[in-house]
Amino acid sequence: MQWTIRLARRADKEFDKLSSEWQDRIETAIDQMKDNPFHGDVIALRGKQWKGRYRRIVGRYRLIFIPYHQQRIVEIVTIRLRTEKTYR
Repeated sequence: MQWTIRLARRADKEFDKLSSEWQDRIETAIDQMKDNPFHGDVIALRGKQWKGRYRRIVGRYRLIFIPYHQQRIVEIVTIRLRTEKTYR
């Protein structure tokens, strides 16, 4: 059974600002997440503000997402360029 992938409003806006090359790469990663969102370079984030969130690396970008296991839904809450302030 596949997972449903949703983009939060913020992530959708961030996605729209990316170049078409990065949009294609992120769309490919999102398609892969439908089978198993935890496959690949995915880790649970630590810290109070990140509790329950995971990150997946897509090149220079990080997809921060929340899985809802019972409904088999993954909500991508933000798409961030990896910098020293990404996780702050």
